[in-house]
Amino acid sequence: MSALDQAGTPGRILVVDVGGTNVKFGLAIDACPAEYVRLFPTDALRTEDPVGSLAAMVDAVIAETGIAPDLVVSTVPGFLDTDEDRVLFAGNVQELNGLRLATELGARVGIPVILERDSVLALVGETLAGVGRGVNSVLGLFFGTGVGAAFIEGGRPFRGAGWALEIGHMPFKGEGRRFEGMRTDSLESYVSGRALQEIAGRHAVPIESVFVDAAGNAELGRETFAFLRDQAFAVGTAVALFSPEVIILGGGVCVMPAFPRDCLARLIEVNSPFAETGRPMDLRWAELGWKSVLHGAPHAATEHSRRQSEPLGPRSMLR
Repeated sequence: MSALDQAGTPGRILVVDVGGTNVKFGLAIDACPAEYVRLFPTDALRTEDPVGSLAAMVDAVIAETGIAPDLVVSTVPGFLDTDEDRVLFAGNVQELNGLRLATELGARVGIPVILERDSVLALVGETLAGVGRGVNSVLGLFFGTGVGAAFIEGGRPFRGAGWALEIGHMPFKGEGRRFEGMRTDSLESYVSGRALQEIAGRHAVPIESVFVDAAGNAELGRETFAFLRDQAFAVGTAVALFSPEVIILGGGVCVMPAFPRDCLARLIEVNSPFAETGRPMDLRWAELGWKSVLHGAPHAATEHSRRQSEPLGPRSMLR
């Protein structure tokens, strides 16, 4: 069965969101998110056969829902090649590196597979059904287990020469920090959920209460403030580069208990070129959570079909 009908409207789409902690599954039926979610631990992909493990998850979801999808749309937490098939590098799930994931997973499950960068799909969802509705130029940064970003202008993501805005890999500070799968002193080592986990561990507090406990612990408060300041530097850098109308921030870190949104917003405003340009800051907080990818998946399917039908020629940076 074709993934798209003759009008180009997506049909039954199984959406896979591969994160550093969990692999989330959902459904978009006739372009509408369904009330279904299934989680599997990402560790299940950290095997010698990650495609086989992912295919087993797909089969389990199909058996559980009784819905045979026309298409699978899966996020990639990292660099995706220009062929939209090969995973160039996924720091938090390195077992995917080098795989032609769309081709190999499609062959295993017998269903066409489309890949998209996780941050792109999340931001597309927010511009279609979330806080970015009606905005022409929007920058999104997502702070979770890793750090991702995307920029959309005129409804199309900026891709550079294939992938772009893998901001978690940006060189940062130079204090010698390094996480497995990342270069020394990449941004992710300072402002991701993994970085916050290290802060919590040093102070023997649960990760989920690190911002709550910071209010009564001076040293923990200093470390969490430095974490926020580094987040603001990252956002300010991206704002200076892309000049967005709207900034959207999201990801698991930003919805943690007592996360100081107002403080981060103030830090972003003073570390971005708003005063110099005379433009006000329009910062919004993502409202759809992980379900943003369910809203983004039908659009990704339509856009993938459009790109595949384009005549060969130089790649446009905005596709």
